Amino acid sequence: MLAQVASADTSARVAEASLRQQYERALRNEWSLYNGPEYVDYVRRNTKGHRFFGSPDEQLATVTYGGTTYAKIPLRYDLVRQQLVLRPYQDDHQIQLVDELVEQFSIGGHTFVRLGAEAPGRGRFYDVLVEGPVSVLASHHKNYSVRTAATAIEGEITAATDYYIRKEGVYHSVKKAKDVVRLFPEHRAALRSYLQANKVAGREQAIVALVRYQAGLPTASSQ
Repeated sequence: MLAQVASADTSARVAEASLRQQYERALRNEWSLYNGPEYVDYVRRNTKGHRFFGSPDEQLATVTYGGTTYAKIPLRYDLVRQQLVLRPYQDDHQIQLVDELVEQFSIGGHTFVRLGAEAPGRGRFYDVLVEGPVSVLASHHKNYSVRTAATAIEGEITAATDYYIRKEGVYHSVKKAKDVVRLFPEHRAALRSYLQANKVAGREQAIVALVRYQAGLPTASSQ
């Protein structure tokens, strides 16, 4: 009987220690997420447009940060400075996540990855539009400018997007559908016919549609 009681006490202590370790690990992980430098607002009040991806408001996002994945985190993605911004616990101040610790994140229905030194353009994070042997990535960025008007100093934020295709480990800049066709000379006729038949509207939509279509075409080795 005493042995059974001792065994039960030991099991309880082990379970309690395990729960404590899990709790402390969760606290450390959360602390690391909120331990970035302060994000200072730099945009003037009378500015046309906003600096963020999708919406000026916070969006629930999933982010892999420092090897840990956090879900349902309220984030904003600053496209002028290429920074992820977090407001902790309804606080007034905001935190900037450390770029080097961000591996990837999903926000507004888009998944972004950090490419680091291999990045083909000036962006830090790339929107994965098509993933596969041939991938399509987009680099979204915004420009903030200030000018002196007749009665006040005014700001304006404008947006632009650069597109890249990763084929056989090499990134190619593409600006229009014809650039995509040139990357696949073996499928040139089929891709041109696809464009003429489908009349895809929009630059991004056309690039994505062409890459997805060519993925289903037979290769030279399979013919």
